[in-house]
Amino acid sequence: MHTSSPAVEIVAIDRLYCSPTNPRLNDQAVPHVAASLRRFGWQQPIVAKRDGEVIAGNTRLKAAQSLGMTEVPVWWFEGTELDAIAYGIADNRTATFSEFDEPVLAKLLEQLRAEDALDGVGYSEDDIDALLQELRDQEEIDKDLDDNGAEDPPAVAVAKPGDLRPGRRAR
Repeated sequence: MHTSSPAVEIVAIDRLYCSPTNPRLNDQAVPHVAASLRRFGWQQPIVAKRDGEVIAGNTRLKAAQSLGMTEVPVWWFEGTELDAIAYGIADNRTATFSEFDEPVLAKLLEQLRAEDALDGVGYSEDDIDALLQELRDQEEIDKDLDDNGAEDPPAVAVAKPGDLRPGRRAR
């Protein structure tokens, strides 16, 4: 139970360090997070133990360091060591259970591109073009299936004697 009101605190960046046991490989994300920080500022604090070890936000810390920041917002974690480990894993893992609605994402990205507002969102022009091409290709496949009158396969496939021609073996 907390005795004081929890709050985000602005702390010197050199007071924090990345967790040496962080299982997330995040170096490739650092430039993207740095671009987001440049554009949007701090919208989500780093979560750290009182000794300065980052539990959630290792990539944000690396990005802030790459930008030469001297202070960062921190939410101090008050749980046990086991809770800190569990929360660090949960913070990274829970994001992997969701996915994008790609047509909606494509529409939003096209809107941002039209306004020259892609900076900091993590998608390049090439990424958007590839997504749009993938959606067009899928549309063509779906259209071809509909045009050819293809039926959905039965829920339960059943083979009967005589379905295979004599002399041929099933593979």
